[in-house]
Amino acid sequence: MFTFQKTAAVLIAASTLLLGATAAGASGEDDIKYRQTNYKAVGAHMGAMAAILKGEVAHKDQLAGHADALAMIAANAPSLFPEGSGPDAGETKAKAEIWSDPEGFKKVLAGFDTAAANAAAAAKTGDMAAFGAAFKQLGGACGACHKAYREK
Repeated sequence: MFTFQKTAAVLIAASTLLLGATAAGASGEDDIKYRQTNYKAVGAHMGAMAAILKGEVAHKDQLAGHADALAMIAANAPSLFPEGSGPDAGETKAKAEIWSDPEGFKKVLAGFDTAAANAAAAAKTGDMAAFGAAFKQLGGACGACHKAYREK
């Protein structure tokens, strides 16, 4: 069975390999696939945290691990949108406005990063009410980006 530490080690190793590929000249399509993989992980962690928060599963001890992993992805999110990985590079729901409105996009990503960090901090307290409030803010941060910068 994987522990959070083992999972983190696997993710770090995979990231190292993928960063090597990027440094070697990844294409825009490769960048899109990498970005999509990261955001699928965001969705998976959000789903797991929601299930814990709703009491659908008895894994409260794993909440902080999910929140930390999501916070790490949020902190790295700006690097997931390099030039050349927009709609012209391949199949993506990322709107061209990401690259034509970089300041606005930076602002919503900063909101995502802050909300994810706050959720991670709240998860560590064990206070489910505090985590619930932070999780709601995190969902709002996700929605703000989706509304402005993601195709439906």
